[in-house]
Amino acid sequence: MIYPKNIIEFVKNDPELKERFNGIAAITSLNAMSSPQMHDAFSFEEYMLNEGHTQSRAIRKYLHFIASTYSIFNEIFQYFPKENLNSTHKDDVSAIGTAPFELIYHAMYLYCLDSWGVEGDVIECGTYKGFSACCLSWVCDYLGRRLIVADSFEGLPANSTDPYYKKGDFCGQIDEVRANIEDFGKIEQVDFLKGFYNTSLQGFDRSLCMLWMDVDLYESTMDILTNLLPHLATDGVIISHELFADRDFTDDGLLKDTIGPSKAMSVFFAEQGITYQAIPLENGSGLVVPCKADEKILMSCDHVRFLRDRCRQSDAVLMQQQAKLERDIGHWQHEVEKLMEIYRSTVDFKIKQAAKNILAKLGLYRKQTDV
Repeated sequence: MIYPKNIIEFVKNDPELKERFNGIAAITSLNAMSSPQMHDAFSFEEYMLNEGHTQSRAIRKYLHFIASTYSIFNEIFQYFPKENLNSTHKDDVSAIGTAPFELIYHAMYLYCLDSWGVEGDVIECGTYKGFSACCLSWVCDYLGRRLIVADSFEGLPANSTDPYYKKGDFCGQIDEVRANIEDFGKIEQVDFLKGFYNTSLQGFDRSLCMLWMDVDLYESTMDILTNLLPHLATDGVIISHELFADRDFTDDGLLKDTIGPSKAMSVFFAEQGITYQAIPLENGSGLVVPCKADEKILMSCDHVRFLRDRCRQSDAVLMQQQAKLERDIGHWQHEVEKLMEIYRSTVDFKIKQAAKNILAKLGLYRKQTDV
């Protein structure tokens, strides 16, 4: 699993923790290692959640970041417009193409990239209506990074490799995207780069710590890699949508020459002689890490899910919602019990019939109610 550098250093500097979590103490790089030591299931995550946050400022800060960021993502999801009124494809009826639970991978990775001193901004290629840009703009604001949102803002370009997609699909106009980020994100952290990638990315000259692609097409992915990969910082990473665990990954951590982004990256890396490792994340996303051929990716989806869900359980907003729901359930259980008692005890026909009708509407009236 990847961890912020200051948390690893905290473990290394404590003799008891170093022995207890020797696999964590042995981590010497952010993304990949040739012989990473495995540690017991979620033992270190349990330690951070139960003890570590009381002993280490670095751990407190990281867990707070995960919990608060995931809460923000879910709140954005709750209020973000859900319907694409200009749909041209059966898959672009929804105005949201990604989910909070998958974007937390980006957030946690960016936090770790920052802690390891990896330089550069974040670029999102393919923003659609801007949901993921809204979420990631909060992360970039927290970390003091710029978010570059690159899109044609005219939908997908024409293509000759995948007839499933047509020109104009998944269109989010720039004014629409800008308004969404103003409403739900941190617009002051965002730079827009408009145009199709075969022209708009030419001459790009900014350093990048993360390349986030959601572009569907082989041609678009090749344009992105050709123009942006030279600017990916050392230890920078690629996250891409349209990478599916059962279709696009080999058993030895490479991408197959299938279709769309997977085909483009497989071909591009082979032609350029770039060694890398890739793993599936969740919901059709994948992580690609340029690294030595004998290295293995440290990121673990199981550990991300564990931390994400446990931190969410302690989210104050969620706890308030759950507490209110429990109070409401308790209140209505009490009211139903009173109604049942009225029905059973009253001899007034009209009152009995009214109570029966209410119980029937609630699905609670049965013949045994009369017993």
